[in-house]
Amino acid sequence: MDLKLFKQLRENYERFIAGAEKAINGDNAKDQTRSVFFDRKTLEELLAKTDKKEGGIKIYLGMYDKETVKVREEKENSDDYIGKLTLILEASNDNSSTTDESWIRNGGKICPPNCN
Repeated sequence: MDLKLFKQLRENYERFIAGAEKAINGDNAKDQTRSVFFDRKTLEELLAKTDKKEGGIKIYLGMYDKETVKVREEKENSDDYIGKLTLILEASNDNSSTTDESWIRNGGKICPPNCN
């Protein structure tokens, strides 16, 4: 992908999401999620569950609330994630959905605060 287009897509999102956060939450607006990192081990574990030709990973957008934030490993700062967007990965064959929890992962490193 062209790097200029990549940057423009990110800027479009950041401008939109910052405006939406401010419009909805006013002074309580979050510095919303810009990226989510999943390590190679997680991706390889999910891909290993799928068919070599039709397999892949479906990516869902989600948002943490008081109940769902409990899945995060960072228990001491978990309240900081309430209202933040997250990605949920699902191993999939030919874009199908699963009922097997072992095919689903959440808990990637969210930026901010984990930006590098």
